[in-house]
Amino acid sequence: MNFNRVAPWFERLEKIVFREQMQFCRTAFLSDLPEIKKAALIGEGNGTFLIQFLQQCTFEEIHYIDSSETMLELAQKRLRKNVLPGIERIEFHSCDLTHDAMPAQNYDLIVTNFFLDVFNEATLNEVVSKISSACTDEAHWLYADFQVTGNRFRRWRAIAWVKIMYLFFKFAADIQTMRLSDPSTLLDRNGFQVICSNEFDNGLMRAELRQRGL
Repeated sequence: MNFNRVAPWFERLEKIVFREQMQFCRTAFLSDLPEIKKAALIGEGNGTFLIQFLQQCTFEEIHYIDSSETMLELAQKRLRKNVLPGIERIEFHSCDLTHDAMPAQNYDLIVTNFFLDVFNEATLNEVVSKISSACTDEAHWLYADFQVTGNRFRRWRAIAWVKIMYLFFKFAADIQTMRLSDPSTLLDRNGFQVICSNEFDNGLMRAELRQRGL
């Protein structure tokens, strides 16, 4: 997979198609987070979530992890334009979790916004396990992604959008899969239970705040 080609256009495409709904989904539970020692923001791309995270959350250290060098460059450029407290405590890591290990251990917050949907089921299992093994026993996990659920109209609409998106990203970024997998069972199995959940864009997207050790 390689998101370098689509990276410069990602934010514009997102807003044209979904307006602010994806960002609302990403940031739905920021105000519910406790003080954070070490956070891993994984696959966060161009930094739109990072800015709000810095504005709303207390933390000691952030590891910003992405496999796309272009996405990492865009996130760092966005930071330079927004002078915010705490930016000196951010480390950027070029890391592909299908091959690489997590850059550190003992994370008490994991963020995967619109990230887990690019993997096939086997790789998704490996990636979730790899991330979970790097977390503390009481870590939180912020999750946001697309879903297919609800009444007939909602399901048909979601199926159509998901198919269009997978076709586009298969061409543009060579993602692993053409099928949306729900990671809920894997997150449950690794001890992360749902605390809060909300839907956006008529049920097309779901945000969850999960915690381990409940």
